[in-house]
Amino acid sequence: MAGPAAGSSSRIIRSVPLVLALFLMSSLPLLPATEATSSRNIQDFMITDVIDPISEAHYSVWDPIFLEVKVQSNASTPIGGRTIVAEICLGDHVSTATCPSVLFSRQTTVPTLDPQEIATISFVDAFYAIEYTNQTYTVVFRFSSEDIRPVDDRLAVKFYMDEFFQDIIYNSNDLDPNNVLNPGIDYPTSVSVTTIGWPAEDEVTVGWSMNQVDVPMGSSQFCMYVGAGFFENPVPPADTVPPYLLVEAYALNDVINATFNATSLSNEETYSLRWSIVSGSIVNQSHSGSYDWKSNGSDVSIQMDFVGMEEGLHCVRAELVLPHLLISESSSVVSVSGSSTSLVLSPPDLQFPSEGIYDVEFYVQSSEDPNPWNNIGETVRVEVSDDVDIVVVGISPARGDEVVVPIGFENYVKFPYGEDALQVQLRNDGEMPWNTTLNIELFNISSGYSLVEGYPDSCTKTIDPGELVSCIFPLNHLGLFVVNATTTSSTGSIDLDPANNYFETQIVINQTSTGAYVAVPPLDDATFETGESIMFVAGLAPDSPLPVNYTWKIDYIETIGYGRVISTTLPMGYHQITLHVRHSLMSPTDFDEVSSRYVKVLNRIQFQEMPIVTSGEAVSVEQMEFEVLDVSFPETVVHAQAVNIGKTPLRSFDFRLYPTAGEDLNVDYIDFWGNISQLIPSSVSPASVVAMHVINGSNGVLAPLDSDDLFEAFESNNSFHLRLNDVSSGSIMLVGDMAPVNVTPLNLRTEKSAGGELTLMWDSEGPIDDPYFGGWRVYKRAEFPFRWPYENLDDFESTVTQNFVVDLPGNQTEWKDPVPLEEGICASYILAAIDHQGLVDYTHGNVTGFKDVGNPDLQCGDAHPPDYEMQDVRVTLSYDYDISPGNEKDSHSVTVTWIYPEIPDEDGDGLPDEENVTWSLYRTQNLPQSVQFIEPILTGLWGEPLTSESYTEVQASGEDGLSIGQTYYYILIPEDSVGNSDFIVRNDNTASILITDQFWETNPHLIPDVVTPERNHENDWMNSFLEDISDQNFQTSSLVAIVIIAINLIAVPMVINRNRKIRRRLKFLLEKVGDRSSDGQGDDLDDFFD
Repeated sequence: MAGPAAGSSSRIIRSVPLVLALFLMSSLPLLPATEATSSRNIQDFMITDVIDPISEAHYSVWDPIFLEVKVQSNASTPIGGRTIVAEICLGDHVSTATCPSVLFSRQTTVPTLDPQEIATISFVDAFYAIEYTNQTYTVVFRFSSEDIRPVDDRLAVKFYMDEFFQDIIYNSNDLDPNNVLNPGIDYPTSVSVTTIGWPAEDEVTVGWSMNQVDVPMGSSQFCMYVGAGFFENPVPPADTVPPYLLVEAYALNDVINATFNATSLSNEETYSLRWSIVSGSIVNQSHSGSYDWKSNGSDVSIQMDFVGMEEGLHCVRAELVLPHLLISESSSVVSVSGSSTSLVLSPPDLQFPSEGIYDVEFYVQSSEDPNPWNNIGETVRVEVSDDVDIVVVGISPARGDEVVVPIGFENYVKFPYGEDALQVQLRNDGEMPWNTTLNIELFNISSGYSLVEGYPDSCTKTIDPGELVSCIFPLNHLGLFVVNATTTSSTGSIDLDPANNYFETQIVINQTSTGAYVAVPPLDDATFETGESIMFVAGLAPDSPLPVNYTWKIDYIETIGYGRVISTTLPMGYHQITLHVRHSLMSPTDFDEVSSRYVKVLNRIQFQEMPIVTSGEAVSVEQMEFEVLDVSFPETVVHAQAVNIGKTPLRSFDFRLYPTAGEDLNVDYIDFWGNISQLIPSSVSPASVVAMHVINGSNGVLAPLDSDDLFEAFESNNSFHLRLNDVSSGSIMLVGDMAPVNVTPLNLRTEKSAGGELTLMWDSEGPIDDPYFGGWRVYKRAEFPFRWPYENLDDFESTVTQNFVVDLPGNQTEWKDPVPLEEGICASYILAAIDHQGLVDYTHGNVTGFKDVGNPDLQCGDAHPPDYEMQDVRVTLSYDYDISPGNEKDSHSVTVTWIYPEIPDEDGDGLPDEENVTWSLYRTQNLPQSVQFIEPILTGLWGEPLTSESYTEVQASGEDGLSIGQTYYYILIPEDSVGNSDFIVRNDNTASILITDQFWETNPHLIPDVVTPERNHENDWMNSFLEDISDQNFQTSSLVAIVIIAINLIAVPMVINRNRKIRRRLKFLLEKVGDRSSDGQGDDLDDFFD
């Protein structure tokens, strides 16, 4: 296909090849230079355009001016790295593109560009005004060095910076290009603008211009055969309105030669000639094209050759159009004010004169606006059409599904009887809203396709483009029918496709039951409240006959309403609601169609139990009241279900609903709000609180709420909301995120006791009376010390595993280890706080022997008793005789004296091995080996080594007093500082004394003379007896005789009893051996023991 050419006559067309040939010949001398240039990689860049600042644009002196420019590579290979410079100066220097005095200069590097590639170069730093007054500036963009074409190596633009800058800027419009509009209708639009520094109440012009796209001016075609055959070209109708277009064509072999003649053209008008080859109604895209030109009023003739055409009939079609035809433009003046704001302005309404494609351009302008370049918006292309195409989509049942029933050899669509039975759907496939009238006709097949009385019936609808609407008709006849629907009378000749304005089908109408049911409530056992309005709605089968009468009753007896929908109130209780239905085809003797629904009407009570329950309600079918039974702290056991979710049990509360009449109570739900600050510590966030059921309070067994129950707590007002279903009472435990109680054992220390015992002692810091503080837990480990502190609970528990000893009350501040430490064994103790569940708090505790650096010290016991001996223990007896008149008395006294020994220094540290060794003084009347179970008479005796001390005891009456004639032993026992003592009596620590009566020694003058009794008793035997008694030998022999008699009195019965036991044993043995022993031997034994 040859390219197009234009001219005032056919001679101009024929001159084109000659001109082209002369041009090519004149270019031949340049070819060697071109080849030489391309053979070298010459760095040739060109500055093509300035993006920012915009030429002749105005800016505010307070705005930054960003610098951007477009650069194109004219090199033959990819190349880059060239430096480009931007310079700004005062004044207008665009003509010279040189700044005589540079105010601002920046440079950057051009990246590598492919041949003919264009890149945007941006400079990092922005330019700011030097002086804040109105100034004219020139920016010059240039390369740092010139290349082979220096003319395109620099470019300058002029811009202005205003002290009092104002501008109005077009942003957008609301005309939607996706909507198809209609001619002759006013369409309101709006334009969004931004104002900067605009004066108050200043006026601007807002408007639009409308151009129709591709307006047809003329058309023509010429048809012919390619190949054998002849075709008479039909003569197209004469075009009566200029300009005129004529197509002339002929075929030669496989080439079609066509000439397009356009005449009577308007001067200064832009035309577009468009052609195509149509073969068998198919447009050949490879032989289609166009030619645009601006006319000078002369005729145009264009000759085209279409080659490679296939044999057959082809038509050359041409169309002369105006690409853009200004149809109208309109504007209005509006007031605009605002220093810096966004506004929405309303231009005049748009109205399109006819169908077609239109370009609409919006603008805003003002003589005060220094920047007209930002006042014009984008072009919006819209489609305008007045097509009308109403489609009858189909005929279907208005109720229920479409069911096809075969009757005989025909298929019929089943339709319901009565109101709202038949539906006809219409759709507007055109582009304009249309007021359409639909007519239907019903023909009775059984009556020879006669038109049923009352038909045709009609329905009028206004349908928007793309909208689907329905017309509903009644069917008050039974039998077989043909129904048709048409809109032809309302669309007439304007409908694009009248064939889809008609629809016909065969239908059957039978009598059926209503299939009535209670639709609302949808299920049995729906719950309502006394006084609540209850809605009952009847449902019908889709193909039910209409109309229908509805009657509602309670338990088939009491009528409560009429109609498909009723609203009523019911008394408290469980009720059966029955729906009774009759339709127009039923006879008086037919039974009602009945459906039923069971409902439950509940009693709702409101309650309050301050200060915990602020408001609440419960619903049941019985009368009832509410009460809070108990509020208590959790039992001191582990609540595993709370611990497993990382919560701490805080407080439990028990409540119940109890019937006021009767014993049974079935509760639908209980719902109440409360003050959570009455149940949890202030340190606990209500948002962390969770409610759980208490299953076994003493064992700490909890369970989560059911999935349909609800608990929520709010920190904003310290409230909680609890809702439980199907329960009349409950025990609820609140669990939450609670920090351990801040109770710490300070100054943890040990105190030694006798026998290797240790006593832990500490000072409690913190609120030990807090109910969430459970006390102390003691851990003990021998031979290796515990450490302190611990990073986490796992670290702590892995350390103290199997070292638990005992739990102690929170108010206790000391504890004696019941297991003494053996000699040479030391131990370490941890005292940690536990909470009210008995869970250890590893963050609040202490360890014995704690040190800031290193392991804590082990605590050792002391079970070794001292074995020291006193020096020179003595006891002396003294007598005091007072003969003062009226106060005569005498007494004996015993004085014990001793010297304290030196404590050895076996470890050689210059100090005694033991300090504070004390002594206890015991007094006994015999000398035991140990005085462990004897009460001392003195304790805590101590003195410096080698010092003497004494103790004096005066004769006294009573059980523990000193008595004359008795011997007393005084024993000193050592005891170390922790109370260790072996209580062993050592000789060097013992002294004894016999208390003799010192009265006669002190008062020998009071001793009477010895009186010798006379022995001249009248009985000589008595005189002899008295003499013998005074004899020492007689006394000794008498004493021996008395002892022998006493032994016999004791020993003889013992021997007799023992012999009896032996005889019984021998007799048992003899009986056991039987005849093996003779009776004589047994008698001899009996005689022996007798």
